[in-house]
Order: sequence, then C-alpha cells, then structure tokens
Amino acid sequence: MNIRNKIKQFNDWLADRLSYALSLMITFWIITALVIIPLLIAHPTSLVAWASYLCSVIFQGIALPVLGYTAKKAGDKTDAVIDKILEMSTKIEHIVEIIEKQQEHIDQDIDRILEIEEEEEIKHNSPNN
Repeated sequence: MNIRNKIKQFNDWLADRLSYALSLMITFWIITALVIIPLLIAHPTSLVAWASYLCSVIFQGIALPVLGYTAKKAGDKTDAVIDKILEMSTKIEHIVEIIEKQQEHIDQDIDRILEIEEEEEIKHNSPNN
C-alpha cells in the first residue's frame, strides 16, 4: 500500500470518528455549556458584537451537532427503508420462483392434454373405427 492510500485510509477513519462524535447530542450539550458559561462572565455589549457572537458561536458551534444528529437519524430511517425494500424484494423473488414453477407444471399439463386430444383424434379418424 502506498503512502497516499494510507493517508486516505487514515483520513477516512478520522472523518468517520469525528463525524460520529459531532453528531452526538452530548456534544451539543457540551458545546452549549461552553457557549453559555462565558456569557455569564462577560457578554457582548453592542448589537454588532451580539450579532457576531450569535452567528459565529451559537449557529456554527451549537448547530453543527444538531445537524449531524438529525442527518444521522435520517440516515438510520433510510437504512431501515432500504432493509424493508430488500426484504420485500426477496419475498417477491421467492413468489416469482413459485409462480414460474407452477407455470411450468401448467405448460406440461397443457402439453399432455394436447397429446391426449391428438391421440383421441387419431383414434377417432383411423379407418379401423
């Protein structure tokens, strides 16, 4: 394995771990506490400072875990739907196999009936009768 593949593998591993950690609600509560506690000591004094604080700290810091959490929930729901679809398609495939086997039996029965009818017609039309 070359160095680029190792770096990519490590980056994927790290991204998966960070994504998971940032999508936990405990992360939301920790960041919320880290955002609110400093406000008890000193808070912005002007409208511009408040707007900047709200945009940079609250929306970016607190929203990230919530967005990750909701994306994870949506992914879980999608996975559940995909599992149900797979289960249903497997059942449908099984039913189709049964129908195909039944159709083979029906086709064989029809062929037998046609053979019997031909034999009867031949017997009926033969000069010995």
